[in-house]
Amino acid sequence: MRKNYLWLACLFFALMQSCTTPELTYVTVVFDVEDYISPVADSVDDIPLWLAEIMTEVGVTGTFFVIGEKARSLEERGRQDVIEAMAAHDIGSHTNLGSIHPTVTEILEYADWDQGVQAMLKNETLGFEELERIFGVPVSTLARHGGSYGPQLVYALGQMGKGYVYSPVQLPGKHAVWFCNALNFHGDYGAFDDVYYRDELFNPVFDSLKKNFLWDIEGVDMISFFACHPTKIRAEQFWDFNFYEGANPERDSLMPPVLRPAESMLTARKNFKRLMQFLKDQKSIEVVTISDLMERFSYQPDFINRKDLLRIAENIRLTGKVVYDDVYSPAEVFSALAQSLQKYDQNGKMPGKINRESPLGPMGMPPETPVISMVSMEEVFELAASSRDVILNQGHLPSKLFVGEGGVGTGSLIHLFSCVYIDLARQEQQDTYELIPFDPYPKEHEETILSEVESYKTWIVHRKDLDMSQLAEMTRMQLWTLKPAHESK
Repeated sequence: MRKNYLWLACLFFALMQSCTTPELTYVTVVFDVEDYISPVADSVDDIPLWLAEIMTEVGVTGTFFVIGEKARSLEERGRQDVIEAMAAHDIGSHTNLGSIHPTVTEILEYADWDQGVQAMLKNETLGFEELERIFGVPVSTLARHGGSYGPQLVYALGQMGKGYVYSPVQLPGKHAVWFCNALNFHGDYGAFDDVYYRDELFNPVFDSLKKNFLWDIEGVDMISFFACHPTKIRAEQFWDFNFYEGANPERDSLMPPVLRPAESMLTARKNFKRLMQFLKDQKSIEVVTISDLMERFSYQPDFINRKDLLRIAENIRLTGKVVYDDVYSPAEVFSALAQSLQKYDQNGKMPGKINRESPLGPMGMPPETPVISMVSMEEVFELAASSRDVILNQGHLPSKLFVGEGGVGTGSLIHLFSCVYIDLARQEQQDTYELIPFDPYPKEHEETILSEVESYKTWIVHRKDLDMSQLAEMTRMQLWTLKPAHESK
């Protein structure tokens, strides 16, 4: 009997330990590989080679985001050794043309949605094809280069089956999210660009990291640990100073950056290895590549069941705002509600589950205040059917629909559909329903996201008169597509 008690005590202790063990944070070691103008004799091309070799030696892996022009220059210079060393880890795109004007943002500045998407598909598909040809490995992600951003780029990446890294879009505690129907990975951590080459610069930054790192990332699903721009380990300037404030010099007039002494690279190698060993030794993180995360966070359910849809509808009615769910985007919820009401109108009963559809957000800013205040049940079903027509034929939510002469915005529609869905599910149908003013898009975390988007205007490569207003507006409307990403089951 005493042995049984001892066995039970051990089992209880083991269960308690498993319940209290914190979830691992995924950490990706990332590099932005860009400089294609420094002369061969300066050996800047060697830096990503030894970075990759040191990681292999320590036993960690990383993702090298490479500008298309840089990859082509490595090929032209015959640096197959550099190419193979990086390809042994993971390769991502850092845009096809980098800082060459027009940048991604400059292309999208005044483009409408379809024009922007087509431009991004054309430009960046070429970049992905070149990277895969040169490195001989699949390339599954593109990382934002400086202030190069636009929601059309994100959507185009989703259409290509690619992910977007250093995204401005996030949710609290969730750096892996779906936005514009593409996997997005937010933010980066680390500030080592200019310190590896001198111990008196590196040690204080490294000591701070060792003290704060685990605290800083607690409760976060993933972070991109930005190890460096390889060129900045050696160069005192960013290579693309040639392109600052809209400048676009000819290739043969590009000036290389000023470099630090070649012998300082011995210290840089030593310190980089110390940093990688620190990450290797942490038990509460798992070091993976971005491509690994693309696979792990790719899960999405095929259906929205009646129980979940009712729960979300009740939350919308209770809070009086467009809410983020843990599994479904507001656009998916809107589509499921409209689909359910249409099926109820056709069949006289509420479906048990609905196919998950992922439309884009509206293409124009919805009005907050409806022109009319009441609609009949028949008009509700007409609005649901009209919503379905827009979603199926145009691929996005309606910005507004008309009842007679009165326009009703997307937010007021999702509130209306939620109220009617709840009543039908409870068999408490009313003859008429009120239309109320409602937010035109989900506003949770909007300020954080939009402040980062608008800051891209000040990226020093951009023209001073760059206009971010349209891209910011489009981002707001596509917040309908935002939701957390979850690991595959």
